[in-house]
Amino acid sequence: MSRELAALVRMGKNAFGEEDCRRAERHLRDALASGVQYPDIHYALGLIEHQRGNYRTAVERFGKAVELNPGYTEALLSLSITLNDMGRYEEARAAYDRAVETLSRRGGPPKENLFRGRIANLYKELAELYLALGRPDDAASEFRRALSVAPEYPDLRVGLVGALREAGKTEEAMAEVDAFLASAPGVPGALIQKGILHYLAGEKPQARRAWEEALYRDPRNKIVQVYLNTLDRETDGE
Repeated sequence: MSRELAALVRMGKNAFGEEDCRRAERHLRDALASGVQYPDIHYALGLIEHQRGNYRTAVERFGKAVELNPGYTEALLSLSITLNDMGRYEEARAAYDRAVETLSRRGGPPKENLFRGRIANLYKELAELYLALGRPDDAASEFRRALSVAPEYPDLRVGLVGALREAGKTEEAMAEVDAFLASAPGVPGALIQKGILHYLAGEKPQARRAWEEALYRDPRNKIVQVYLNTLDRETDGE
């Protein structure tokens, strides 16, 4: 591969990692048009198509990734999820079974815990792509799907709260974060979200309490310090 093509692939992957779907798609499609056929390029494009609701095209992309790398577990799981979303349940199960078989051949850990985590992370990845596209309602739906698979993952609960807040569902977001903190007190990410919700509601003392507790739990968190500094400046100006 030429240096130019390698740079194109790298820029596409970096853009995808930064959740810039349009730029990622442009670079990755250009790489494919130039003759590069990497499984992970098709996989990334498949995820982008899935979050757009283009399930048929997503299935084609995931299928191509698996064709190029039959042991690509994430692509098989994504294929299974997408086929399930389309109501093609038998095909979805077949793709899932292929993923299990692939992992078994590698002597991997018990499939249940591993696959729950991977599936949850796939839903989370889709949720973050929806947020990048300004579609928080769809992001919240994906976070809920992730939680249905792995309810014990705190980052998914925090992500759901953030998506609900961005969707303008502040009361639902507050109820969600309060329920989370009741079951898992002191999670910094949840406290940060709680503080943001209070701040947006004009409840600055409550916001300060939440952020100060978050900083106590995570003293190196620079974001919380920025929020508290903002409150201090606003207080001094009153």
